[in-house]
Amino acid sequence: MKIVTLMEDTACAPDFACEHGLSFYIEANGKKLLFDMGQTDLFLRNAKRLGVRLDEVDTAFVSHGHYDHGGGLAAFLEVNRRAPVYLHKQAFEPHFSQKPDGIRPIGLDPALAESGRLMLTDGVTEINDALTLFADVTGQDCCPSGNRTLFEQENGAYVPDRFAHEQSLIVREGDKVALFTGCAHRGVVNICARAKEIIGRDPDFVIGGMHLFSPSTGKSEPDERIRAVASRLAQTGSRYYTCHCTGQHAFAVLHETLGERIAFLAAGSTLAL
Repeated sequence: MKIVTLMEDTACAPDFACEHGLSFYIEANGKKLLFDMGQTDLFLRNAKRLGVRLDEVDTAFVSHGHYDHGGGLAAFLEVNRRAPVYLHKQAFEPHFSQKPDGIRPIGLDPALAESGRLMLTDGVTEINDALTLFADVTGQDCCPSGNRTLFEQENGAYVPDRFAHEQSLIVREGDKVALFTGCAHRGVVNICARAKEIIGRDPDFVIGGMHLFSPSTGKSEPDERIRAVASRLAQTGSRYYTCHCTGQHAFAVLHETLGERIAFLAAGSTLAL
């Protein structure tokens, strides 16, 4: 399995663009996949520099309805005219964030909801023997406190986002299983636990953000909360590759417990599993 980080908040070299966003290009089982599309079309620039042909992507996914993961959707639909795009049926509902100057929209462009390329999901979606999407995470262990600044609307009022629109991706190749998260708003511990129920064992690899840093507040989770997450992840059999909303400080705290079982990904990096 090959994983190329097309977009992340940091870059592995000055040649690569970076922004607050996430995008992974994945090659597995002879297929080409795209998981998330960053905030803008900058992921296209990195893909070109890396020799990644996004027009050849077979299947694409948007992890949840926030602009930093689906802001580049229109650009992808323009470059690639054939791949279906899987996203949760509630992904295009309005989503908001508490900023210093007030509550601001952070959702996807609703004009794209009518695209005939979109495949709307709910619960567990078995795409084929190798690909499974799931959104039915109910655990409440170590949920990020940064979620408190994120909202949806109900009867015209702002209410805490329940993240029903968040989905994660399981990719199987041979005897290996990888779990991809977007921001893990439901809590990476709970997402991993639900993946284990679906797979029947821990995934070999967990790749993506853990939402241990809030861009709205500019603060990481308290160290004791990060260590609680690390303690639970240490009890699994997985190796972790994290990035984006995990944040550099939280990564350093996680590394204290997980050691070489965790690594940080940046835009422009390539991972072979």
